[in-house]
Amino acid sequence: MLPVDETNESAYSFVVFGASGRLALSKIFPALWQLYRDNLLPQGTKIFTFCRSQLELAKFRIKCVPYMRLDRERDPVKYNSFWSNVHCCCGSYDNPQDYVELRESMVRQETKHNMTLANRIFYLATPPVVFDHVTLNISRKCLSMTGWNRVIVEKPFARNELTFKPYQTQLTQIFKESQIYMIDHYLSKRVIQNFFVLRFTNWIWSETWSNKHIAAVMISVKCDKPVQSRADYFNQFGIIRDVMTNDMMQLLAMLTIEQPYSNYVEDMRDEKLKVLKQILTLDMSDLVLGQYCNNGMETDPVKVGYTQHSYIPKNSVTPTFAMAVLHIKSKRWTGVPFILRVGKALNESKTEIRVQYKPMDCDRSEGIKSLPNELVLRLSPKEELFMRMMMKKPGEEQLCLREAQLNLMTRERGSVLGNYQSLLLDIFAGNQMLFMRTDEQCEIWRIFSPVLAYIDVERPDPLPYDFGSRGPIAAYELARRNGFKFYQSDEWHTTQEDREMSRVSSRALDATPAWMKA
Repeated sequence: MLPVDETNESAYSFVVFGASGRLALSKIFPALWQLYRDNLLPQGTKIFTFCRSQLELAKFRIKCVPYMRLDRERDPVKYNSFWSNVHCCCGSYDNPQDYVELRESMVRQETKHNMTLANRIFYLATPPVVFDHVTLNISRKCLSMTGWNRVIVEKPFARNELTFKPYQTQLTQIFKESQIYMIDHYLSKRVIQNFFVLRFTNWIWSETWSNKHIAAVMISVKCDKPVQSRADYFNQFGIIRDVMTNDMMQLLAMLTIEQPYSNYVEDMRDEKLKVLKQILTLDMSDLVLGQYCNNGMETDPVKVGYTQHSYIPKNSVTPTFAMAVLHIKSKRWTGVPFILRVGKALNESKTEIRVQYKPMDCDRSEGIKSLPNELVLRLSPKEELFMRMMMKKPGEEQLCLREAQLNLMTRERGSVLGNYQSLLLDIFAGNQMLFMRTDEQCEIWRIFSPVLAYIDVERPDPLPYDFGSRGPIAAYELARRNGFKFYQSDEWHTTQEDREMSRVSSRALDATPAWMKA
């Protein structure tokens, strides 16, 4: 967080391009409001909207209400004050004169109280087709000459390696890398920071964080809802480009980096780039694609097959589920499969990383191995960091085992900032620790572009899976072939469906060797 400006010399302008879109309504303005309500926004911050449609402030603030989480007793006065700092501008993205009017509007607010430093943040919540126009006109008409300038870029970051090159060139010719913030909605700052401390300051995890002890890693981003909002965008880009090539790869890089030389941001980003360069190009044999279909049991008209939605073409082969197995060619990670699983209309909504350790011998006379321990980093719906291990079941005469959960998260005191609000504060403070650099994204496209080109040209039919299921069976067979083991949990996170699945074994039963059962 920025220190208090005692001299009141700095003005902050936060410009939201594409302010009439869903992202601004559901994410950006709620985050800005919550920061303002908690007195965390820098003093002197003014918010500007810029979009093609004529935006009336009175109507716009009403449209935002469902997303604002207002407290009727506490918030009304402060809420009105928040909107007094919002100023609406209208214009075409390709018309330089409209950007001149935006600049003049910012200058009027920045100089109103004799502030001498004008710092500006430009949030590009716009369609990809207008990216060139917006960045070019910002550089020519809107940059501050007396303070710093920063730009926040939303995915998609182009479509593949070929189209990313001009995207990167356009962005880096206008802004320095220190000014570019490629935002990632999935990163949980608290979980990632807790994990870094866990790994780099504790001997137990530091010494076991390698292919000598780790068998497999799975990163999952599961959503139980169908494709609804941004349907045109999703059908054009698909789930791999939407989630896997940015959010999930950022998580993978954070998980596998070597210890940075220092706490300096660029040392961290250099280490992420190194590990991305070591990831082998993805092959179609390590990829399973799926598309949800009607399960025949739902009465909700929304819960139908992907191509049964009125807004989706009937012949669409866009995957709504993907599982990819990546391999890292390095001394630390050779032989460890990194499994990325993402899907829509699944059985639950959850974002997590599961690090599965190798089993150990627990009954040498019969060749029985223990079940693997698991380190779980859960980012949503609830932030958790815990270790799954086997312990003695209490109250039993015989030596029976049960699964236990070692909680590694400390309880936060007081209110805790959400991920999005925390990321926005990092941008105000100039902290790029949790933001990708453009050369990192270039490496990510190198990994995925061959399979994406094959999918675009050959249009393979994705495997069908029922709405509300776990996805295609073939995906889980791919994960098992790569050494990842699926077990039913004994004590938590279980459903009736879990208990009825006979194919999934009990961890406690399988982990009990013969000499313990005697």
